[in-house]
Amino acid sequence: MSVMTSFAHAGIALDRTRMIMTGNDRSTSANLTNTSPSVPFLAQSWVENEKGEKITSPLLVLPPLQRINGGQKGIVRVTKTSEADALPKDRESLFYLNVREIPPKPDKPNVLQLAMQSRIKLFYRPASIVPDEKSAIWQNQIVFHKQGSTFTADNPTPYYVTIIGLTRKMEKEGGGKLTDFPGIMLAPKSSQQFKVLDSAINTFAMMYVNDYGGHPELKFSCSGSVCNALPMEQQPK
Repeated sequence: MSVMTSFAHAGIALDRTRMIMTGNDRSTSANLTNTSPSVPFLAQSWVENEKGEKITSPLLVLPPLQRINGGQKGIVRVTKTSEADALPKDRESLFYLNVREIPPKPDKPNVLQLAMQSRIKLFYRPASIVPDEKSAIWQNQIVFHKQGSTFTADNPTPYYVTIIGLTRKMEKEGGGKLTDFPGIMLAPKSSQQFKVLDSAINTFAMMYVNDYGGHPELKFSCSGSVCNALPMEQQPK
């Protein structure tokens, strides 16, 4: 009877959880790191559209395949093709960057290898909506409408907004979750409904994901069935 042995290994790691490519950029890049000190890996990279279909236009990854030796770094670059000119000019477009590690052939018999794959959001932001300041906040424009235990989140902005969840208070004040979802992503100029755990709540905090993968919070207050973010001077610093 042969015995199959699982083989745990380090592998290829991305240096970010999301990428932003603007209409002003010819390309944008991310760093790859081989976290194994000695084992070389191949890194296979590609872009998918919003439907999860592999594409080579309007965004293209270079190189599609590269070798990264143990403890070394590599770069994956996303570049535009001419078809990028046909993307919407008034809102972001969503893509996904995929990086799959390919381990070397094992030198021992009966070894099971697992190839890991990273998949992160890749947002194309046309030049017409690039903020003047990198620290700009647009998530405070989200408006919530209450109807019993259902909230409707309206996103009037031209940006994708990822909401991690709502809490009774800011995390540093004790939190207290109001939602069960692991996160929702609102497309530009769209709405989405979800359930809340306390329909009587009139103040709450919203945690979201910013361009850098951070998780800031904003305070909201409700007037009747409509909930808006407090003015920025009343938001936590």
